[in-house]
Amino acid sequence: MVALRSLARRAAAVDRRVLVPGVVALVVAVVGVAYGIVADDVVTALGALLFVPSAALLFGIALRRNRGVETRERRRIG
Repeated sequence: MVALRSLARRAAAVDRRVLVPGVVALVVAVVGVAYGIVADDVVTALGALLFVPSAALLFGIALRRNRGVETRERRRIG
C-alpha cells in the first residue's frame, strides 16, 4: 500500500510540461528511423537519430525536477 502511494506521488510530481515534448521527440525519432529503413533511405534514418539526444535530455530534466519535488515533500513532512 505504501509503495502504491509512493508510485502515485511520483507520477503526479513528474513535470509533464517537459515530459510530453520528450515523448514527442522520441516518437518522431522512432518513426523517422522506421521510415528511413523501410524506404531504404539512410540519410532520413540517421537524421531521425538526431532527435534521440533531445528526448534523452528532456526525460532527464523531467526526472530531475521530479526528484526535487520529492525532496521538498520529505523536508516538509520530516
